[in-house]
Amino acid sequence: MSAFENISKLIDDKHSFVLEAGAGSGKTYTLIQSINYILNEKEAELKLNNQHIVCITYTNVAKNEVIERLENNPLVLVSTIHEFLWDCIKRFNKQLIIELDVLNEVMCKEKPEKFESGLKERISSVTYDDSGFRDFEKGKLHHDDVISLSLQMFKNYTSLTQILGQKYPYILIDEYQDTAEETISALIDFLLKRNVNDVLLGFYGDSYQKIYDEGVGSLQSYVDSGDLSLITKDENYRSSQNVIKLLNNIRDNITQITPEGIESPLGSVKFINTTHPQKEKKEKVKDYEARVQPKKEQVYTNLVGELERDGWDFGENGKDKILIIVNSKVAQQAGFGNLYKVYSKRYFDPKESLLKRENQFASFFMGSMDKKTSKERETGIEHLSEFWKNKDYNNVIRFLKRNGNFSLKIHTDKTKTAKILDELNELRKAGTIKDVFEFCTSNALNLLSQSLSNFLKRISLNIDEIEDEELKKRIQKDKDFYEQLMAVNYKEFIYAFKHIQDQTAYSTKHGTKGEEYRNVLVVIDDTSWKQKYNFQNFFSSSEEKEDRELRTKNLFYVSCSRAVENLVVLALSEMNDVSMGVLGSWFNNENVEIK
Repeated sequence: MSAFENISKLIDDKHSFVLEAGAGSGKTYTLIQSINYILNEKEAELKLNNQHIVCITYTNVAKNEVIERLENNPLVLVSTIHEFLWDCIKRFNKQLIIELDVLNEVMCKEKPEKFESGLKERISSVTYDDSGFRDFEKGKLHHDDVISLSLQMFKNYTSLTQILGQKYPYILIDEYQDTAEETISALIDFLLKRNVNDVLLGFYGDSYQKIYDEGVGSLQSYVDSGDLSLITKDENYRSSQNVIKLLNNIRDNITQITPEGIESPLGSVKFINTTHPQKEKKEKVKDYEARVQPKKEQVYTNLVGELERDGWDFGENGKDKILIIVNSKVAQQAGFGNLYKVYSKRYFDPKESLLKRENQFASFFMGSMDKKTSKERETGIEHLSEFWKNKDYNNVIRFLKRNGNFSLKIHTDKTKTAKILDELNELRKAGTIKDVFEFCTSNALNLLSQSLSNFLKRISLNIDEIEDEELKKRIQKDKDFYEQLMAVNYKEFIYAFKHIQDQTAYSTKHGTKGEEYRNVLVVIDDTSWKQKYNFQNFFSSSEEKEDRELRTKNLFYVSCSRAVENLVVLALSEMNDVSMGVLGSWFNNENVEIK
C-alpha cells in the first residue's frame, strides 16, 4: 500500500500516526490529500457537530500555502503552533494567571534580578501577540511562554483537553520534527490519551530534517509505545539518481526511490577536501586557522570559477545555490559582512534584527514581512529604489504618498521628484548609511516609525544626566550601534536586501529547508561553528557529543537534499583518513578529490 492508502486506513480506524517522509517526497501533498480525505468522508459529521479539522504548520509561509491549496475551506483551521495553542488556552484567564505564577516562580529562581515572586497578586489578565515581547508584570507572554503554559494547562485541567477533544477530532501537524517537546507532550500525553476514541493526531515530517535545537526530532518512543503508527514514504520527486543514492547512504531509516513514471536525470555528486600544512607545536589554534585561511579562500574561489565555467549559474536570480553554515559567512560572501558584524555586536540574534528586519533601521531601508500573511511589505527605501529603477511610476507615487511626508503634485513636482530619486540612487551606490539616512529624512522619502523616532530621541539624551545605571548602559549601547551603523557603506544594505529577496547565490543551510535548486555547492568547515557542528567526527562516527552529532548529520542531509541535478560538497577543514574512507563509500572514490 502507498503511504496515503495507509493513512486513509488509519483515519478510518481513528488511530493516530506519524508519517516519516524523506526530502523531496511530496509530504505537503500527502498532508493535503489527508485533509481532503477527511473532508470527503466526514464533512456532514463535522458540520453537524460544529467541529473542525486542525492543520498546524511551522511557519506562516507554510500556513498560507496550505490555506491556498485548500481553497480557504471553512471546516479546516490552519494555524501556526503558537496561534493554535494560544487559541486553546486564552479563554481560561483565571487558570492562566495561576499557571503563569508557577512559571514566574521558576524564573525567579533562574533570574532573581529580573523576576519577582507573588505575580498572581499583581496581574488581572494574561495576553499574547506575535511581537515576541515578554513582560510578566503586565501579563504579556513571549512565544516560548505560550509553549510552556500550554503544557501546564493541558496537564492540569482535564476539562480543557475534553473540550478541545470535542471541538477538534482531527489534528494534523506539519514538520513535526521541529515541534517543541513540550507541545508534543501536551498533544499526545494529555489531549490524545484523554480522548483516545475521539481525537486523531497525524504527524507529518522527517526526523532527519530536524535542524533547530528546540524541536522534538523523533517520535519513535511514541511509536514503540503504540500511541502512534509509523508510516514511511520512500519516493523522491526532487533529486537526480546519484543525489538520491547519496541521501540513502547518509540516512538509515528510509531508502528513497525515484517514483514510477518519473524520468529522473542521472546527475552527479562530488566531494572535495582541502589539505593544509601541519600545525606547528607551539602554534596557537587561532594563529594556525588564520594562517590557512588564505588557502581556503583560494580553493573556494577557484572552485566557484570552475563550476561557473561548467555552466553553473551563481548570478543574481541564478538557478544554482551556495550553502554555507553560518549567517556571518554568508553575509561576507554576499557583500554585507560589515553590516552583519555591526548588528552582531548589538543584538543577540542578528538574523532576527537584520535579516528578518525586526530592527527599526533594517525595516526603514528594507521594508518588512507581514507575519500573518507572509507577504512583503514594500515600505523600505530599497523598494522605492526598485520601483524607480524599473520605471514603475504608479508604485513610486503610491509609496511616496503612503510612506513619506511627500506632498506630491504629480505634474508640477515631477521634475523635482525625479531629481531627488536620481540623487538617491547615486548616493546609495557611493555613500554611507548616514548619508542615505539623512538624505531620506531631509527629503521626507520615508516616514520614521514610532520605534525609530523613539530610538533617535533616546540616543540624543545626555547619559551623564541619567541616574539609572542599567538605563545608561542600554543607551550607550544604542549610541555605539548607531555610530557604527552610520559609518558602514550603504551598498551593504543593498546587498542585504538582495539576499533577503533570495536574489543571490548564497544561503545558510538552515535557510533552505523545503527549497530546491538545480545545482548546489555545500561548503562545510569545522572551524566555523565548533560548539554546534563537527563534520569530521560525524563522518568518522567518533563524535562524543550526541546532540552535536545529530545536529551535524541532519544539517548535512538537509543541505545535500536541496540539489535537483548536481551536488558538490567542499570541505574547507581537513578530514582524517577514517572520514575520507566513509566519504569514499558514500560518494564513490572516483568522485572524491583532494585540493
